[in-house]
Formats: sequence, C-alpha cells, structure tokens
Amino acid sequence: MTTTVFYLGATGYIGGSCAVLVDLLKNYPDLQVTALVRNPANVEAVSALGVKVVQGTFSDADLITSHTRAADITINAADSDDVALTTAILAGHKARVVEDGKPPAILLHTSGVAVFLDGTSEGKHDPNGKVWKDSDEADIRAITNQMIHGAVDVPILQAAEAGHTESYIMCPAAIVGPGTGPVLASSLFWKFIVQFPIACKKANYVGEGSNLFYTLRLDDLVDLYRRVFGRILSRDDAKASPYSRYYIAVSTPLTWKHIMTVLGGSLARLGKLEDGTAESVPISAYPPPASFVFGASQNICGERAAALGWKPRPVVLEDWADEGLTTTFSKMQ
Repeated sequence: MTTTVFYLGATGYIGGSCAVLVDLLKNYPDLQVTALVRNPANVEAVSALGVKVVQGTFSDADLITSHTRAADITINAADSDDVALTTAILAGHKARVVEDGKPPAILLHTSGVAVFLDGTSEGKHDPNGKVWKDSDEADIRAITNQMIHGAVDVPILQAAEAGHTESYIMCPAAIVGPGTGPVLASSLFWKFIVQFPIACKKANYVGEGSNLFYTLRLDDLVDLYRRVFGRILSRDDAKASPYSRYYIAVSTPLTWKHIMTVLGGSLARLGKLEDGTAESVPISAYPPPASFVFGASQNICGERAAALGWKPRPVVLEDWADEGLTTTFSKMQ
C-alpha cells in the first residue's frame, strides 16, 4: 500500500535539504508526496523532484486541514512557531480519527532547542544548571506554552496523548552548512543573529559571553531525519509515549562570545562592518526577542538520537560563517 505524505517546507533551508525531501524520495521511491509551495516561482523546481505541488500559504487553514486529514504522514519542516498552521494540521488529524474512523496520522514536526534556554540574562553559563534530556520524559512533559516554541510543541504532544495524531518532534540546534534543496535558502540562525550587528554596527555579546548556544551541521540533521523517518515506517515506536518520540539534535555548544567574534570577523571580511571586533554589552542593548536568546544559556543532551546510531560531527563555526552570511545577504536583496 502506498504511503502518502503531505510536506510543508519544501523550499526552506531545512525542509528542502537532501534527506528531508530529496533524500526521502531517493530512499523511499514509493512515497506519494504532495508539497505545499507558497511562491509560484518555486513550483517548477519542486515539481521537478517528482512530487505533486499544491500552491497555497500557511494561512490557508482549510487547504492544510484537508491535506493533513487525507495524508498518512505530515512533515512540517517549515515553521516551528506558527500556531495557526499547527492548529490546522492537528484539526485535520483529529477529523481523520474522530470523523473518518481511521488510525491516527503521523506528524513529523520540526521545533528548535531555543525551547530549552535557561531564562537567565547575564551572558553567563552555569555548568551546574539543569540539564534537559530527551531521554527523560519528565523533561519533555515540563515544556510549557510560555517557552520559545512551546506554544506549538505542547499542543502537538497533547494531541498525540489524546490519540488524535502520532507525533515525532525533531528539536535541532542552530544549524549551519550549505542548503541543498531545490530553492536556495539560508539558515534561520544566520538570519536571526546578523540583523543586530548590522543595526548596531558592532558584533556584541552580553556580559562575559560564556553563555552557550548549541550548533549542528545541516548534513548531520539530514542524517537524523532519515533515521527517524525509518523508525516511523518501521512502526517500532507507534505505541510509545509521544514524550519518548522527541529528539534533541545537537552537536557543539559554543559561547556567545565566540559566536559573535566569528560573526564580526566574517561581516568585516564581507564589507558589512568596518570593525569586526566583538565587544561586551549589557542585556539592555538587545530588545526582545533577542534579549531572551543572547543573554541566556543552555544545558541540553540528546540521547535518543544517539540510540539510533547518530553521530554528529563537531561544528567549526569559522568554516561556515562566510558562506552562510553570503547566502543570507543574497536572500535579503
């Protein structure tokens, strides 16, 4: 029997990369994939992958609900914070169970490790602080709607607990490396952090800058998506708790002082800053939501991915900064 997939994010940085769409098609050629594409200019590129294209936006709730209701698997590699989009997806999955009398559809959703920021603002890392582990279901149950990405993660987990969907959540670190999808896209990490040095004409970090943010190579995330998708098709985890199907995907923790030092140097080389030297500033220099990120730290551990044999490589940020920022600036034009 053919497995049907409704795919969100085919032209994005994560979603359009090789394993999340192209490589899935390569490894599972019998998949019947329908992809939502928002920009008409990208329809041809996505269609060329051999998938059916539906043109629409994330605001087309009825369209999304209809397709998620019909598909065996929905993959959202597009937006980790779109509550309305998630509501539409889950409405389709609930209708499939309650009204159609079918088994729950599967949702493979992409979140992000900002959900595990420690809430501090001094730019200082506490090595004795709480460590969030995906192998501890109590930690995943402790995610709240008020946490970054929590307003989406929590309803998905609750819907899965209610039997209306079968959820698998990928929670990747800040991602670097070249995208390989059908449409050129840049990393949200670069897009988010570059706007502040450009506006301030300086690459700044908060306090002593010892606070940590985890990073990950895109091709290693791609590998984990492939492994998790294999678990989905095997049905090995179908009866497991949704809180045990939450995968933290991290590699190298970097201090914000180091991140901003690398960023400043790259921006200077690219002619975007006169002086790329990174300097310390108080948290008040950053408005929300940047203040929630740049002053905070993280202690996180992804053990479930390791149990699948996943071995991410170290991230050397200097290797990726110039290329990542060049792509980011090209998309801003």
